[in-house]
Parts: sequence; structure tokens; C-alpha cells
Amino acid sequence: MRQLDIALFTYSTKPRGGVVHTLNLAEKLRELGQKVHIYALGTENGFFRKVDIPHTLVPCPKNEFGCMDEKIHAYIRAYVNYLSNLDERYDIYHAEDCISANALLDIRQKGRIEFFLRTVHHVDDFRSESLLECQMKSIMKPDYLLVVSNYWEKQLAEKYSLRPRRVTNGVELSKFYGTGTQTKSPKASKLEFSADGCKTVLTIGGIEPRKNTLSTLRAFARAREHFAAKNERVIWLLGGGETLFDYRDYRREFFSEAEKLEIKTGKDIFILGRVPEELIADLYNAADVFIFPSLTEGWGLVVLEAMASGVPVIASNIEPLTEFMENGKNSLLVSPMDYEAIANGIIEILEHAELRKKLIGGGTETARQYGWESVALEHLNIYSDILNRDVLRTVERT
Repeated sequence: MRQLDIALFTYSTKPRGGVVHTLNLAEKLRELGQKVHIYALGTENGFFRKVDIPHTLVPCPKNEFGCMDEKIHAYIRAYVNYLSNLDERYDIYHAEDCISANALLDIRQKGRIEFFLRTVHHVDDFRSESLLECQMKSIMKPDYLLVVSNYWEKQLAEKYSLRPRRVTNGVELSKFYGTGTQTKSPKASKLEFSADGCKTVLTIGGIEPRKNTLSTLRAFARAREHFAAKNERVIWLLGGGETLFDYRDYRREFFSEAEKLEIKTGKDIFILGRVPEELIADLYNAADVFIFPSLTEGWGLVVLEAMASGVPVIASNIEPLTEFMENGKNSLLVSPMDYEAIANGIIEILEHAELRKKLIGGGTETARQYGWESVALEHLNIYSDILNRDVLRTVERT
């Protein structure tokens, strides 16, 4: 296969799933001998972690926007304005989100590129008209669509009569203590997060409706009460949460509920925000159980990271999580709104060593099936098929 010039596009430099996907894909494609350039809306501060791949940060508007619609229009306009003056030419133009896909759509309509791809991680139920329009264009208008799960492949086929190609998400196995070559004791990692001597619950994704953080709060309160009766302390580490969207109302509800449950920030819950990349492996390693009761997901990358770290997982029994998670074998799967079931899962994992051992073993075995090298190779094969005209367009343009 000849060396390709590949451009990958993302909407942010923050540690969201699509951005992580973009960076890992770029790095593995380069290891496979390809030339890769990343474009992202961002500031001079750069990506959330070190990136050695050539990249360009498209200046991101810093205005105080009156509403989400204004923000989305401004972001797309900034991307379009930059790409319209781009002199570089690539064999492949691949967007990872709706904002960059809309920008590529615009320059395709201007005749500056012939075609582009988009990876659909999931379809959101947006309230903003601009976001809904942005999302629908980014689904219906690309020449080729990729999806990361069977579930979303089926959804796009049934709802929109599209023909996407599925390429699963991946995990960087070498990065985490459960599957990498380096090891570190959980006790040493707990010291990094003031969790020494505590049973530790971990979630990543911030305080968001889609992440169902309120159900985790209620489950944590129930588990905390159980262990307090035995004079054992349970804490909750809550990482991540940088997002394009405004979740202030949901956050207010969360903190109001925490107050009612007598759960104190800085004592019972530690809201970490963005954790430095060099501490991510330690964050997982400090956890005794990982909770992921999302209401909707594209794939669930952080679940794979927890599994790769040797942390037992409790997650929603929803698609696409059930494509790689099996209740009782590599995880405990529960109805996401059933906080009692989540609480019982926490208690079972923390109190039953055999169950814990079984889930850790099943989890690391699962994670090893999704290394990034094979995922990148599958992308490269699809790029080659497209350039050789061996694959049908997702939608034939009229």
C-alpha cells in the first residue's frame, strides 16, 4: 500500500471521546507508515496531552455567546474560513464530529475537495436547532460514513437508509497498568488522589445528563451508608467533564441532591475535572470499582480503559455497551436508572474477592481484543478501498 496523506479533523483539543479517538488513530496510522495531519478547533494551549503528530489549531472564537445556536454557527464559520484558504492537499479528509464535518461539507461544495469521510460516534438528542441541523448534515451529507458499533450501524441504516462501515473503538493497552508492561500498586496510586485507606469508586465523564451522574450519586450514597455502618470509608473520584455544552441546570440539581444526601464535596466526592494525562493510569489504578451508567453511548471508551487497567466495571445494560460487555463475566450490567442495583453492584464487588477477581480477569481479556493497531489498520484498508473506488458511497450525491 502506498503512503497516504491523511487529514483528520476534530472540534476540540479537550479529552472528549472523539478527540481521544482522533489522536490515537493519527498516531497508529503514522506507525503504519502514513503521513497524518490533525486539524482541531483550539487555542494556543494545545491538546490535553502531548501530540507529536503534525497538527494545526484552528483559532476558536472566544466570544461570550448568548446561546448555543450562536456558538455552533461561529465554530463552523471559523473552521470553514480557515479551511477555505488551506493550500495543503490530502488523499483523505476524515472528520470525527459534526462541526468539522459541516466545515468539510462547505469546502466540498466549493469544489476544494472531492470527498470526505465522517465517523459517527453516536447520535444526540439535541435541543438546539443549530446543533440538530449540524448533526443531520454531518450524517446525511458525507460521502462515506464510519461508525464505531453495530448498534449505530443499525440505527443509521434503519432510520436514514445509510450504508455506514463499522470500525470499533480502541484502547491504548500499553498505557494502563493492567495490560501494559509497567506495574504500580493500587496503594501507591491512591496516594496520588488522597484515597489511601479508602474504598474508591471512580467515574469519568463529568456531571452530565447523558452520563447519568445523578444515578451514580444516589448509588454512591447508598453504598457509603452500607460501609459506614461497618466503619469503612468509601469515596468517589469524579473525573472529566470538559464539554461544549451548558449543563448548569443539571449540575445545580446534582449538588442540591448531594446536600440532601449529606454527601460532601472534598470529603466524600472529589470532583477532579480534567486529570493530567500523566496521571490517568494512576487514576484508574486507584479505583476499586468503575461506574458507567450512561443513558446513551457511542462505544464507551473509558470502560475499555478501566478494563485495561484491571478495574472491575459496573455499567448500563444498553447497546452498544453490550457488544463487548457480558454481565457476570467481564462486568456487572444494570439498568442505568436503577441506582439500587448500581449500589448493590458496588457492595458486591467491594465485598466479594472472587467476583472481583473474575471481573478483572474478564475485563483485561476483553480490552486486549481492542488494541489500537488493528483498529488503525482497518481504517487504512477502508481509505484504500475508497481511493480505489472499491467501496460504495454512503449516500449517492445527486
